[in-house]
Amino acid sequence: MNKKPLPIGNDEFREVREQGYYYIDKSLMIRDFLVMGDKVALIARPRRFGKTLNMTMMREFFDITVESRQIFDRLAISNTSFAKQMNSCPVIFLTLKNCKGATADELIFTLKKELLREFLRYEAVAEEKLDHDSYDYENYRDILNTLKDKNSSYIYLTTSLVDFTRIVAACYGISPILLIDEYDQPIMSSYEYNYHDTLGTFFSTFFGAALKGNPSLGHALLTGIQRVAKESIFSQLNNPKVYTVMSHQYAPYFGLTAGETETLLNAYGLSLTTDVQQMYDGYLFSGIGMYNPWSILNYADNAFLDNYWTNTSSNYLIRQALEKATASFWQDFDVLASGAETTVWLNLDTSYVERESNYSLWGLLVNAGYLTVIKRNDATSTVVKIPNNEVMTEFLMLGMCMTLRGSYEVTSNLEAGLGRSDITLRALIPNKPHIIIEFKQGIDLETLAKEALDQIMKQEYYHTLRGNILCIGLAHDKKRCKIKHEMINN
Repeated sequence: MNKKPLPIGNDEFREVREQGYYYIDKSLMIRDFLVMGDKVALIARPRRFGKTLNMTMMREFFDITVESRQIFDRLAISNTSFAKQMNSCPVIFLTLKNCKGATADELIFTLKKELLREFLRYEAVAEEKLDHDSYDYENYRDILNTLKDKNSSYIYLTTSLVDFTRIVAACYGISPILLIDEYDQPIMSSYEYNYHDTLGTFFSTFFGAALKGNPSLGHALLTGIQRVAKESIFSQLNNPKVYTVMSHQYAPYFGLTAGETETLLNAYGLSLTTDVQQMYDGYLFSGIGMYNPWSILNYADNAFLDNYWTNTSSNYLIRQALEKATASFWQDFDVLASGAETTVWLNLDTSYVERESNYSLWGLLVNAGYLTVIKRNDATSTVVKIPNNEVMTEFLMLGMCMTLRGSYEVTSNLEAGLGRSDITLRALIPNKPHIIIEFKQGIDLETLAKEALDQIMKQEYYHTLRGNILCIGLAHDKKRCKIKHEMINN
């Protein structure tokens, strides 16, 4: 069988199309974007659900500086009247997924690098089309020099994004489309490492000036995981049109439908079995059933079931939020951990970092992909459940984190040795052993438990720990489980 390469970790639409990667056509998202015509739109989806690939697709379709007909050939958008708008306007594209850091300086450094990349893309155009004596040209050069200067203050970048839209509009006489991928990553990082008070006002003006009342802006589309509303980005911005996992708009374009999943797996000699369904299915986006695309791609590549999606994040923010959850939250949590549905009051309009309540905590879990909405009872009441077995493993881990706090420092997906452990418990009390747990899910519990324990030993997940270490391989299937363990001294 001549198999196409799978686009695992490749979010560049042009590369995926030109280099012949397997691609599932989501191009009608462009049609919907044009039909709705929002001035500023925000699409919130869990991580690894195709946000960046869709945003680079949007960039390649509209970007006036490139030719895109070949890479959209035979895709659905090419058979619509909207195809005539291909390569028709300038695009400013920023992906902020790597804009993070343990300090404000580290975050600003990564933000500068991303802004510089996009500013340099327009350097030749600015030199050619702008009057060198004009304010826009001088402003462009000033911002470019600020971005190149590693020691320059972030204060000088406060209005750089709104200025950039004006400069690009002046170059082409066309208002640009602004695409910001993973817009909330720097905000979440600033909360995680406790420097939001330092950068909160900066981000508010940086985004707000560009997105609110900006005559040089054509349209803007943002993607992210959380909807950060009040105290940071949107404090100076009238609420954008927000499309959550409960919105019917854009629902088909993030994740894989059952039909798309079956076609993909068949192309790689695999079947959509009950085990695959139970492991990766279960998401509902406005009633449309969706599979986790990251997990399906990795399963197609490796041909064995594993926790691919839950191994891609440390989930610090969620674990921090759970430490402050109320008793009523944990009652519902226990119901969910048993595999049942439960009714909760849900708020997707703000993030937990801004308003600590059960409402926003449930919203945090839904936005992040740990829960899915089965149905909406009314404006605030919804029925939720854990979508599948892969996420169920992570939910069990989150519950464990809470019961052990005070005795252990709990980390998940911690890079150690030659890989990442599912969960590492570093003892905070003398003479208690450290604990490393690796999870496997499937029917053959005996074999899987041994594989999980062997993985800990082979990958040396205990590398940074000193003293007695209890290594546990845990296999589970619904309510059945099997444990293999070994105590070592390092």
